[in-house]
Amino acid sequence: MAIEEIFNFIRIDDNTLTAGQPSEDQLADVAKAGCDLVINLATIDPQYSLDDEENSCRSLEMTYLHIPVEWTAPKVEDYQAFEIAMGEAVGKRILVHCAANYRATAFYAVYAKQTLGWSNEDAQTLITRIWKSNPEWKMDDVWKEFLAAIDVS
Repeated sequence: MAIEEIFNFIRIDDNTLTAGQPSEDQLADVAKAGCDLVINLATIDPQYSLDDEENSCRSLEMTYLHIPVEWTAPKVEDYQAFEIAMGEAVGKRILVHCAANYRATAFYAVYAKQTLGWSNEDAQTLITRIWKSNPEWKMDDVWKEFLAAIDVS
């Protein structure tokens, strides 16, 4: 199974991947692809989450970081934790995921704009690539307000 088969997978660059929740087999493929770090932005939900993703990552010799972002109430502190994690991970191969890659693309787009010099257009393109892929998942006011709060441009 290829990592590209992970739900809503996006290869940002050689070192950064975003996606929805990978399966156990897909996590193994992520490790084989050379990822050092997995950042999970989803809350733990038996419907979407793996039973023990942290131990799965550890057994595959990847570091696991869980920053649970409540879908209906994302916090500036969540983004700040993500920003610190990304800053500490420079040079590592990273998978940033959540349940469906909505949180992951939103957080990464703002990070890339603020830290990596992405343009507004580049950041918006990443966000809309996933957020507009499913007409039933519209960016509601909670996420619009959250993105405005963390995007200091």
